[in-house]
Amino acid sequence: MYKLHALHTGLVAITMSVAFSAGAAPDQPAARGPGAAEYAEYIYAANQGAHTVSGYRVELETGKLTALPGSPYQSGRFPVSITSSHDGRFVYATNQGSGTVSAYKINPENGALEIVPGSPYEVGVYPDAITISPDDHYVYVSSEDANLITSYRVDNATGALQRTGTPVATGHHPIGITVSPNGRFAFVSNFDDESVSSYRIDQNDGLLTPLKQIAKTDPHPIYIAVSHDNQFMYVANYGTATVSAFHIDNSSGALTEVSGSPFVAGAQPYSVTVDPSNRFVYVANWGSHNVSAFTMNRETGVLSEIEGSPYATTWFPYAVVVDPKDQLAYVADNGNNTISAFHIDPNSGALSKVAGSPFSAELGPYALAITHAQTTVAK
Repeated sequence: MYKLHALHTGLVAITMSVAFSAGAAPDQPAARGPGAAEYAEYIYAANQGAHTVSGYRVELETGKLTALPGSPYQSGRFPVSITSSHDGRFVYATNQGSGTVSAYKINPENGALEIVPGSPYEVGVYPDAITISPDDHYVYVSSEDANLITSYRVDNATGALQRTGTPVATGHHPIGITVSPNGRFAFVSNFDDESVSSYRIDQNDGLLTPLKQIAKTDPHPIYIAVSHDNQFMYVANYGTATVSAFHIDNSSGALTEVSGSPFVAGAQPYSVTVDPSNRFVYVANWGSHNVSAFTMNRETGVLSEIEGSPYATTWFPYAVVVDPKDQLAYVADNGNNTISAFHIDPNSGALSKVAGSPFSAELGPYALAITHAQTTVAK
């Protein structure tokens, strides 16, 4: 039975990523003048209903989004997850309706997407989330009906994918998958088992080895985020109004629930992200049409809701991402065909709407990836 009967009823996965290109730190000032490198940020959206991927340039001073040349770009059927490489060169999207992964090269001059030769790549029935390792060498895809994670090696020159190793078993109905920033572990949410599975990543070949421990969550865990210091993991529990929090043992990968977890969010929380400064956590609440904002205690992992939270979006928000400069947050409003944009208060983490938000998007924006790159100023 096909999973996506309507834009608002499919319980499928999203992957949101914040990628940092290797050429410069996120706070590096942009150089000016003909032929100089200029800092640029781009957002890419997987449009579930339009069967496309959209691209936008972020106007850093205002938060405004401007469509990239050629956008939207063709994908397979029902793209539901998207990720970008950390070096700002490639984008990958899972197409649940086609059982494939679409691969794109980012044009370094303007952020536009170009199909990678050989794309799309077969992945099997009902692929969900997709994520890329911190070194950009490996891509991992969850398959909800097969209860498997499939691994791919990335050709660094072209962005092409080649399947590697044997798919690894998960729990029942795996949805989200993410890799810890240090590249040591992968974590998978098992929607039907109310759990998260953990895997050790072989540093030589990227293959996954299951760890024995299974961490219990509240009902129907969806999306996962790991703090940038590799200490904590947060899981949005769609079946309740909560976020589960765990401490990560960076030697063994063992997960220990944080004191006070699970923490209350909005109705049917779908996705969660940790900001680049490692101080704030944001949760997109599908059922209550808003975003919950928390401060994160960097010693304990405890979450405390920020005054003014939750913040209204439009209908059925799925994905939430924060830009690399830690100034802006964006939300995919699946039910309204828009992207909501917020300024982040640098001291409190509170959100305020960007002028002109929400911005028009394609049909059914479902997942977001945000990256930065060095573009060339035209002579």
